[in-house]
Amino acid sequence: MTTPRNLRFLGDPGIDPEEFPITRGRIYFDHATFGPPPRSHVQTSNQLLARMSAEGLPDLFSLSQEGADRVRSSAARLFKCPAEQMTFIHSTSHGQNLVAEGLRWREGDEVVVYELDHPSGVLPWLNLQDQGVRVRKVEDRGRQGFEAADVEALLGPRTRVVALSLVNFAHGGRAPIEAVAELCRAREIWLVVDAVQAAGALRIDAATLGADVVAAHGYKWLLSGFGVGLCHLSERALRELKVGQVGWKSIRDPFNVDRVLQFRLDWAPGGKRFEPSFPPLPQLFGMGAVLDLFLDVGPEKIETRVLALAGRLSAGMQENGYQVVGAQAASARSPIVSVVADDRFREACTRLNLVCAVREGRARLSPHFYNTEEEVDRLLSALGTPAPQRGARAS
Repeated sequence: MTTPRNLRFLGDPGIDPEEFPITRGRIYFDHATFGPPPRSHVQTSNQLLARMSAEGLPDLFSLSQEGADRVRSSAARLFKCPAEQMTFIHSTSHGQNLVAEGLRWREGDEVVVYELDHPSGVLPWLNLQDQGVRVRKVEDRGRQGFEAADVEALLGPRTRVVALSLVNFAHGGRAPIEAVAELCRAREIWLVVDAVQAAGALRIDAATLGADVVAAHGYKWLLSGFGVGLCHLSERALRELKVGQVGWKSIRDPFNVDRVLQFRLDWAPGGKRFEPSFPPLPQLFGMGAVLDLFLDVGPEKIETRVLALAGRLSAGMQENGYQVVGAQAASARSPIVSVVADDRFREACTRLNLVCAVREGRARLSPHFYNTEEEVDRLLSALGTPAPQRGARAS
């Protein structure tokens, strides 16, 4: 895999723009929908595809095993956990289903979710209703968020799982996962966290979060395209979850031709047992290049950068008379700023060639670490109010 080196984190200008061709001619504030893969991802993926086309893969077994382990190691560094606790998934729902399919359910068991969460974090649990599982919902009540006490009020003797997003996909509120984890741990309840709107932008310390499963697909803030994602599994999850989707690579030493027809369920160590077959190797190796980029820059610097840009957006939009939804109006704790949009906003985006998500009367602005203060300021100026002074904190 090709890993970019000597990347510069330059404060205001951000990282080398050549790594991100999306910045040519447009302002891209839509990573909560899709994160454009950087140049290093494209080069790494294309190198493998070109080799597959021209040469085949005579070293497929060793290439996949050693290459996947390198990516797994980088993912573990990003999540601050042992490599054996990482498994590759193809979607966030896939990560949720590791638990939905991996527990032995009883009629009357309960799962707690947040009523404004993304369908990927709710539908896997609704799918258990035919087994007698009840899904209970934390009510939002117009707050655009919730407290740990709201979750605690729904916990009972039959609660088996709490499934929440670290950052909400719509309003950008950051959930009190660490406090919820304490509640769950005291009651031996499973905690499953959708981190897709956080991983790659915010620091993910798996031990501090305290969840049994933390899942994030690759095509948003991880800038890694479709079909591959990351999932952290706690020691409890590795010890107790039944493997729901079993394949030839779920077992130990799958490339040993002398035992391939022994058909023994001798599980592969750690998270590898949840990987039934080859992942999409070009995408996986491309993700490895992106993870190395993140680690080169530093997850702490990336989080600081993203929150500074989000804070600047939030403050500037409010100065322009726009309503910022939820807790992000007071303090930016996530990379998503949701505002009530109008024609003036839409016209400004058109003039600037600014990309963001506009749905149901709201605009969702989601800059990443390579975006710049200048890009934020151009939007604010186009709306009619001068941007905040450079260097002023806007969070």
